[in-house]
This record gives sequence, structure tokens and C-alpha cells, in this order.
Amino acid sequence: MNNINVVAVAALVQIFVLWPIGSANAISVELAKKCREMAIKAHPPARAGTTAYAQAERDYFRECVDKNGDMPEPPERKPPPAKPQ
Repeated sequence: MNNINVVAVAALVQIFVLWPIGSANAISVELAKKCREMAIKAHPPARAGTTAYAQAERDYFRECVDKNGDMPEPPERKPPPAKPQ
């Protein structure tokens, strides 16, 4: 019974060691800061429930990182006014 446990553990170790690892590249701190600032400038935060700015901001950030920060400077936009209640 002990040999079966050793074989099972050895098989699991081989699976985890040989499992293909994704080639995710880390981005630099400077690139992350630059893209974050540009994303916020392009899609400024709005009051909760008024617009779907958060997803647009995330999409802009991802696109900026994918292009290594080579994005046109976004125009400064102001958040929409809050709706009266």
C-alpha cells in the first residue's frame, strides 16, 4: 500500500512540474502608472449608477498595456453631472 502512495505522489509531482506554464509577461511600474493615468483621464469616475465608466476604463487600460503605452493622449473629460433625485 505504501508503494502506491509513493507512485501517486510522484505522478502528481510530474504533472505539476511538466504542466505548461503560461508566458504572462509582467509590465513595468512606469507603464502601469502611465496607462492608469491615461485611462482615468479618458474615462473619469462617475457617481455610482450613472454610467458604465469602469469597464471602459479597464478596456482602455488593457489596450494601453497591449500597445506598450503608445496611445494618443486622451482629451480631458469631465464626469457627467449627477441626476437630481
